[in-house]
Amino acid sequence: MRHIIVCLAALGLAACATSHDKAGPLAPGVRADAPPDTIGVVLSWTPDQTIVNFRRSDQIFAAHTIHHGGKVRALPRAAVQIDPVVVQSDGLPAVSVEQLMEAERITGVIAVKDGEIILERYAFGRGPDDRWLSMSVAKPITSTLIGAAVKDGLINSIDDPVVRFIPELRGTAFDGVTIRHLMTMSSGVRWKEDYVDLTSDIALAGGEEMVGGVPPLVAYAARLDREATPGTRRKYQTIDADMLGIVLSRALKGRTLADYISEKIWRPFGMEADASWIVDKAGIERGGCCLSITLRDYARLGMFMDEGGRAGGVDVLADGWIHEAWTPQLSEPDKYVIGFGFYWQIRQDGGYEAVGAYGQSVTIYPKEHLVIAVNSASVDHHGIGLARWDLIAAIRKAVR
Repeated sequence: MRHIIVCLAALGLAACATSHDKAGPLAPGVRADAPPDTIGVVLSWTPDQTIVNFRRSDQIFAAHTIHHGGKVRALPRAAVQIDPVVVQSDGLPAVSVEQLMEAERITGVIAVKDGEIILERYAFGRGPDDRWLSMSVAKPITSTLIGAAVKDGLINSIDDPVVRFIPELRGTAFDGVTIRHLMTMSSGVRWKEDYVDLTSDIALAGGEEMVGGVPPLVAYAARLDREATPGTRRKYQTIDADMLGIVLSRALKGRTLADYISEKIWRPFGMEADASWIVDKAGIERGGCCLSITLRDYARLGMFMDEGGRAGGVDVLADGWIHEAWTPQLSEPDKYVIGFGFYWQIRQDGGYEAVGAYGQSVTIYPKEHLVIAVNSASVDHHGIGLARWDLIAAIRKAVR
């Protein structure tokens, strides 16, 4: 992880990268050599294009709408607002939130304490009504919906085999993989997750056309080899989450993931705006990516988890789900994290967070009833590094 404030001059140089726009539903901002997969197209965007397109992704790609309800969960402003500074541990001068947002291309940051907004900032022309692309923040959202499906009896157990729901994968590397393996990224299949290499699996997996009714992602997954016994090793790979999305789609038997999250969370919890979820060429939402949500509703998602997975006075998730989802699974601790649960990153400082490429995150501190959401368009595909950690630490310090 890097730990620097990116200079504006460097950002300007990065934004000057040459692009090639072409006509059609993916214009503007698609490189001539961009792969046909949605994620591959996103990874091919220049910094100038991400800062614009992350706010309008559902106008560029096919997506299902997640409808909000008539009753909105209020997020009042706390009587006292905070204005933290970010202290750089490597000796750089402290900077304000606004300076950090400008330098790191953060378009929105919000902190909610005990159900009240204590900090809310926007930049780069974004406002409260603008949605923003989640990237991999979608993964723990998908796993949370699995918890709802177990509660509803749509899935018997997370130890059910994947091929029970996706029989097209019988006889492939996914034969013997369970839903639990998918949620712990321990399927054992060979997969290259390289955000710079546009020929890697992550950039290509969903780009094929439908053949014989088989979703392109399933057809791609069926060709992957096995490199480890399922359940023995964790390796970050989006294909596991994408297969989880298809498992859930099959379990819903005709309903969409967008309809299900609207029914279980969006409407009963009181989200204030519609969201959207990009779909693959089979019309199935990507389990590993690409919701588009307003900043305040990202915060409400964190509040939903902080409040034990209850919405509208009803327990949405299976008993003990959040505890298990936030328990380290097949992962080793390091300086920053204890490990990873069901796609959730478990921080050493007591927080739990969903993270995504280019600097997206929703961080929850249950003991403090504090939720912090960050959206950005970092020039680095992997995000803004430790600058985001410093921002979160500064907010917690200011709250205290």
